[in-house]
Amino acid sequence: MWRFNPFGGKVQNGLEGRTIDVGNIKITVRNAIAQGGFSCVYLASDAMHPSKQYAMKHIICNDSELLDLVMEEIQVMNLLKGHPNVVTLVAHDVFDMGRTKEALLVMEFCEKSLVSAMESRGTGYYEEKKALLILRDVCNAVFAMHGQSPPIAHRDLKAENVLLGLDGAWKLCDFGSTSTNHKCFDRPEEMGIEEDIIRKHTTPAYRAPEMWDLYRREVISEKVDIWALGCLLYRICYFKSAFDGESKLQILNGNYRIPEQPKYSAAVTKLIKDMLEASPNDRPDVTQARALIDWPFISMILGLVSCK
Repeated sequence: MWRFNPFGGKVQNGLEGRTIDVGNIKITVRNAIAQGGFSCVYLASDAMHPSKQYAMKHIICNDSELLDLVMEEIQVMNLLKGHPNVVTLVAHDVFDMGRTKEALLVMEFCEKSLVSAMESRGTGYYEEKKALLILRDVCNAVFAMHGQSPPIAHRDLKAENVLLGLDGAWKLCDFGSTSTNHKCFDRPEEMGIEEDIIRKHTTPAYRAPEMWDLYRREVISEKVDIWALGCLLYRICYFKSAFDGESKLQILNGNYRIPEQPKYSAAVTKLIKDMLEASPNDRPDVTQARALIDWPFISMILGLVSCK
């Protein structure tokens, strides 16, 4: 088995230039393209077919908790493999380094993220149809997750985790925060554990009210993804966050404003408002959300037909 030395916490430049066997493929690691606390994503190419590119995620697991999260991420990606709106896991391997374990996840390469796509547009906001097409692709991935038994909640839906595939489809990535533990947390010790998980593995600006305040005694379920989809649609439409992410009260009170410009249809603004309902029981489920996304297209077609 191919082995490498741990980095002592320094991820940057750790694997660049090396050729590695991961699963049943041999890849050559190129440059680092993204970096986190215990992980780094590299651009890589097939050693036998250099024109074929991959993204390779390298994760240093310093404890069993992080290793469990990585194994769950691999399990979810394998479960969703083949879905056109989910980044494909091509191969994976876990190396035992003694005190640590190091995981390699080889995935399809996506050229840009939704964030970089929006940044490149400056103030050139998306037309309504394009904005809804992006959200529909993400919603299709969420639909596949929520359709599992039990439903899988992504729990970290955000613009940074939406990538543009080489096939032109928008794809969801980063499944390291997923959960099937849908419940109302009553006991203080349970609350403390869940609050720590939420703090570590969710993004404040997309975090649903029931995740901010467990004393609301509301079930934390896959409906947290619907709230995040509302935040995502707001970001796609207006190129800014509905909430600054730092104000707990702002989110708990649903204190956001629909900008006057750019102007979108009442159907789009209603969809944002429906998904950003403070109570999870008042939000649509993902099936209803997909229907609401498709309705503007249906209305447009009906309008064209009636004009003929």
